[in-house]
Amino acid sequence: MFFSNAVLSAVLLLPYVHASYLTCRIMPLGASITNGVGSSHGNGYRATLYNLLANDGHVVNMVGSQKAGDFQDPDNEGYPGAILSEIHDKGQAAMPNQRANIVTLLAGTNDMVFKNDTAGAPDRLGWIIEDILDWPWQTMVVVSTLPPNGNPDANALIDQYNAAIPDVVKRFTDVGRWVVFVDSHSVVAPEDLVDGTHPNDAAYERMASVFYEGIKYGDTQGWIADLYGPPPKR
Repeated sequence: MFFSNAVLSAVLLLPYVHASYLTCRIMPLGASITNGVGSSHGNGYRATLYNLLANDGHVVNMVGSQKAGDFQDPDNEGYPGAILSEIHDKGQAAMPNQRANIVTLLAGTNDMVFKNDTAGAPDRLGWIIEDILDWPWQTMVVVSTLPPNGNPDANALIDQYNAAIPDVVKRFTDVGRWVVFVDSHSVVAPEDLVDGTHPNDAAYERMASVFYEGIKYGDTQGWIADLYGPPPKR
């Protein structure tokens, strides 16, 4: 079932009750915002997300072939400058080794900034999600809107793209796939951008809380599967 933003927000305000403590093998996937560009420590949203889940008693393992940041688990699949088609390829290359049971996905900013077939961008986002879900193990994808942008043209395109993301998610949830929509755009203001594109530390912390709420919601639905295979090769 697909929940509207209002309904999902109401659900996420309910007390967090999980059946047991989980091992969350999380692959953050995207471009420079996922990599943490703009944050003073290079962690972006990832360190705060790690700590929020760990403080709930879960075992957290961030995975990916890239390392960025100064916290204890800086692995990610964030590629500065990457467009959606490149993120799709990077995700496909990573999944056989990382075997994440959770993917946090924020992608599309560079397509909007570079005006790269913006009308087709929601479909390209859908292809990324579909290919993550189609591996033999079960993975939940938490898909976020994009933060605003200081370039007015890019920001207008981001608004259009963000408006399309709930329908992309709905295509999957309507058939029972494990996809959660979250809205990072709502917690980042233009004045939070350090360079017109990348959030500052405080905004990244708020984004982490948005992803955290999405993962909690997925947990209440039983969408965090047992791990498939050993930890990723390093």
